[in-house]
Amino acid sequence: MIQVKDRKFIFLWDIFIALLATYAAIEIPYSMVVHFAPNAVVISLNWLVTLSFIADIYVRYRSIVYLNKNSEHKTVKNKYPLGWLAIDVLSAIPFDLIPFLGFLRILRLLKVLRVVSFRATWLYRINFNPVIVRLSFFSYFLALCAHNISCIWLYLRIPYDKMEAASHNVDMVNEYVKALYWSITTITTIGYGDITPDKKNNLELIFTMCIQILGAGAYGYIIGNIANMLTNIDMAKARHQERVDRMNRFMKLKKIPQKLQEQVYQYYNYLWETRRGYNDATILAELPESFQFEFSMLLNKSIIEKVPLFKGAEPSLVREVIFKLKPVIFIPGDAICTFGEIGEKMYFINKGTVEVVSHDGKQVYAILREGDFFGEIALLLKQPRNATIRAVNYCDLYSLDKDSFDAVISHYPAFEKNIKNLAHERMRAFAVDH
Repeated sequence: MIQVKDRKFIFLWDIFIALLATYAAIEIPYSMVVHFAPNAVVISLNWLVTLSFIADIYVRYRSIVYLNKNSEHKTVKNKYPLGWLAIDVLSAIPFDLIPFLGFLRILRLLKVLRVVSFRATWLYRINFNPVIVRLSFFSYFLALCAHNISCIWLYLRIPYDKMEAASHNVDMVNEYVKALYWSITTITTIGYGDITPDKKNNLELIFTMCIQILGAGAYGYIIGNIANMLTNIDMAKARHQERVDRMNRFMKLKKIPQKLQEQVYQYYNYLWETRRGYNDATILAELPESFQFEFSMLLNKSIIEKVPLFKGAEPSLVREVIFKLKPVIFIPGDAICTFGEIGEKMYFINKGTVEVVSHDGKQVYAILREGDFFGEIALLLKQPRNATIRAVNYCDLYSLDKDSFDAVISHYPAFEKNIKNLAHERMRAFAVDH
């Protein structure tokens, strides 16, 4: 049975089915018009398509059974969407092996509709600009349309050229290439006029007018999407630049000192280089609380694992702490904590280096790096900060405010006792050293 761990297989299977559906959408119309004798390769590919489409019904069914595993086992009709079941079954039947029904193999082209259903999944699985993905799908279907239009055009013209083709042994591949040339020039509204419909053949005239209308719509769609793609090729960068420009105008209006302005620019540059302009807290706030918790676990678990303080702590405690952490960034020279202030937060270092300095900033007492934490003494003992903590370089920290800290440790007396003892030890050690 297909399980969650096999989703990668489903993704690869979808790509495989899409490739076979594309092959069928190209081969079937062409072979029905040109009537070429299939060689061993074509015969093998056609059998591969048939067997794979049959297997696809089983794969889809088993995946649906897994998704409905909590319900009683029902019939395929009740579990398998009837529309997709009809499409999958019709595209899997080898009509070319059934006498007098070979023309029904054209129904195999219905399988291309499966590619449409894959688009939503691929937009999430493929790490690419969604506009480019959508435009790629449109180009894919436009190319298939051009091929099928070429085959129909060739079919409409063959009856009038049949005698000439028979007497001069006309190359049908070359005829197809000319039909494809006409199809593309008409769809793209170029229409050089070197290949035109027979004015005495109403079918060709009507078909040409329909394709011209289709081409006008396709042309407008392509131009609109390309303009949208160029505008939003990197929406995150555009949004980030908009914030920078807004801040720049604000600082100019308020006549903020140039040195401080440069620090703000440095902060925004660092924010873009490390987080592509996204603020974790803002993004997570848009999700339901259950998702917020799962995302917090994934994003912040590595932070807590670096901190010796939480080694051996109860998993439930760690989970609560992780959910309460807030990301903060400091640039070089920033005073994260100031001597004498009342502490309201403690910090965990994810990236960067900070130094513990005297109140006048002239003496460095200690250097703290990834996995270290500070600020817990003021939080636990309700005393003013006994030193200034200064960022040496760009620092990614996670803060835990006093209310959250107190709420967490109040449920874990043993941990509370341990961290208070540690705070007292640090306090005594600091008093002795300084």
